[in-house]
Formats: sequence, structure tokens, C-alpha cells
Amino acid sequence: MAKKHFSRPGPRILIGLLILLILVAIFLAVRTPPIDVDIAEVAEAPLLVTIDDEGETRVRDMFIVAAPINGRLLRVDLEAGDHVVAGKTVVARMVPAQPDFQNPRSEAEIRAHIRALQANVRSSAARISQAKADRQLAAANFDRTDAIFKRGFATKTAHDAARAARDSSAAHVAEVLQAHETAQFDLKAAQASLMGPSFEGSRENALNITSPESGSVLRVAQESETLLTAGSAIMELGNPADIEIVTDLLSSDAVKIKPGSDVLIDNWGGDRPLKGKVQRIEPYGFTKISALGVEEQRVNVVIDFVAPQSARARLGHGFRVIARLVEWSGKNVLQVPISALFRDAGNWSVFAKRDGKARLVRVKIGRMNDQRAQILEGLESGDSVILHPSEKIEDGTSVRLRNS
Repeated sequence: MAKKHFSRPGPRILIGLLILLILVAIFLAVRTPPIDVDIAEVAEAPLLVTIDDEGETRVRDMFIVAAPINGRLLRVDLEAGDHVVAGKTVVARMVPAQPDFQNPRSEAEIRAHIRALQANVRSSAARISQAKADRQLAAANFDRTDAIFKRGFATKTAHDAARAARDSSAAHVAEVLQAHETAQFDLKAAQASLMGPSFEGSRENALNITSPESGSVLRVAQESETLLTAGSAIMELGNPADIEIVTDLLSSDAVKIKPGSDVLIDNWGGDRPLKGKVQRIEPYGFTKISALGVEEQRVNVVIDFVAPQSARARLGHGFRVIARLVEWSGKNVLQVPISALFRDAGNWSVFAKRDGKARLVRVKIGRMNDQRAQILEGLESGDSVILHPSEKIEDGTSVRLRNS
């Protein structure tokens, strides 16, 4: 049986295969695969440019009930949220301040002063008796002088002198009586200074403080029984349904807003933002230290709610919100996400996706908020732009849509 012979490949074939393998390896090494990217479409849509800042709700008309006298406040029975009626609801009760206890030295001084006043009272009483006796004598002398004057045995000078002595003694009696009464009053005042504090019957004689306005109790500043000075705050009253918002803006932002500007009230706890309008911009600015320790000039802006009270029934006094004050708005605005924008040679630019390639496009932007920017030149509606372009992307780089 004849044997089969297999011929070996020739040198040319081996060289050709080797060259082909080298070319394939070089191609695989130098080729650049498409880069996965996220894209967004350029479209016309409404655009809002807002100035956002934290705000705080507050009752529009708040009343602070203060102590009208120095005294002891009895325990307050009302709690936050209780309803009050103007002129009827007793919100607090006070009793006058009680005298303090005297220390031994002060007490000894007062008792010595009392003894001196008692001696003065006795002395004034003795002067009363003497003055009355002098008045009786002067009156008798006048009667005798008047009788003989009428018969012509006394001169007119003697008659006038007797009358003057009688009237003077009568006036002296009145003066001594007043001095005696004054001494008695001084004695009672000194004795009263020794009185110590006594709380018997004080609650029955308490001063009732009624509500100055109808509404609700917002906060009770003093709940327990305590001593207060006149003017000390006891509680705060107001109508929690009648609230407004106050936010402090940078003065450079406040000049961009005007009364009547629309406001979106967000992050208040509800499912959707509430609507509001700027009521007023206060004309007086103030300095505030930021969280970074920078001095800032700020201005209070007061905002009214436009939404019905039923939509914000859960909001109360002192609640935190985010106020988004509308600086500018447009309906059909050509726009792109700001994540597609970057600076190239000092100009705003984007990478547009065209025919699988990234193309560098310079654009002119208009208004901008924290999410989107208005496009004035460079793009048209329907174009696709690359979001968050990395350093690997250049003009002409192959790109493909990232799989979601």
C-alpha cells in the first residue's frame, strides 16, 4: 500500500501569516473604541431664574403679654395652641410684690427710728395742750379788751393787739394739730417697714391680665409661679393662620427683586411648592456673618402667601422654608443642562453628538439657573449635547450612548 506524503507550507506562506498577525495586533493596539456618554436634547421649554435662600415663617401681628406690675406671677394654665378671646380670656394672674425680710442691722435701725417717732408724737401731743391753753387765754384777753374798748376805756391799738394775739393763737393750734397728725403718719410708715411678706389672701386679690387680641397662644415664656419685674414677657399671642415669610437676601440680590415678584416656597414639608409674592423689601440693610466667617450685607424681604390657607394649614410660626424668588422667567426658551457647558479658550462651549462623533461647538448663553442655561447662539432645537464631558473627549472623538 502506497504511503501518503504531506507537503510543508512554504516560507512565503509563513511570512505572510506572520505579517498578517502583526498588522492585526497593531490595529488592535492603536484603534480607539467609542466612549460611552450621556446625552441630552436641546429643546424649548419654560425657564425660571430664581434667587434661593432660607426663610422663616412668622405671625404677621404678634402680641407679647408682659407683666404690668412688679409682683409674683401665679402659675399660667394656658398652653401653646390654646385659643384666646380679646378682653375676655384671662391669660395670667399676678399679685403685688411682697416686702423683703429685714436683716438684723436694718431692723434695729428701723426700731430705733420708730422709738424716736413715738417720742415726737408724744411731744406734739403736749404742744397741742399748750397751744389750746394759749388760745383760751388770748380769747379771754380779747373779750375783756373789746368790752372796755366799747366803753371808751381802751385804745384802738390795744384792741387791735388783743385781736391779733387771739387769731395767732388759733392759727398756732391748727399748726400744732397738723404737726401731730404728720408725726403719727411718719410713725405708721416706719412701723409698716417692719412688716414681712405675707401670702395670706393674695391669690384672691390677684390682678387678672386679659388677652389683648383674639387668636392663639404661640409660646408661654413664663409658665411656673415666679417673681417678675414690670415689662417682663409672659407669653406671645397671635393668629397662626395669618403668617408671612421673611428671608434675608444679599443686598446685591435684593436689588434684582421688586414688590409683587413671584415666589416659590419649597422644602416646607408639603408634596409640592407653594406660591407667594414679595410684599416688601425693607430699606435698611444689616451686617451678618456667614457660615464661612465672611461679613455680608443683607436685607430682609417679606413674602406673602398666595396659596390658600388650607394648603399650608400645617405651617406655623418660626417654621423653616426655602424661598425661591423669581428674578426672570420665559416660556419658550431654548436651553441645555448646565452640566453640558464648559469653558474653552475663555468661551462657553459644548460637545454636540453628530454622526457618532463629538463635535466642539461654541455657544452664547443668556439666563442661567442652577440646572439649565438659555442658548442664544450655536445650537438649535433637537440637537444632542454630551453631559459631563470628560478629558478623554475631544473634537472628533467617537462616542456612543451609554447603556442605561
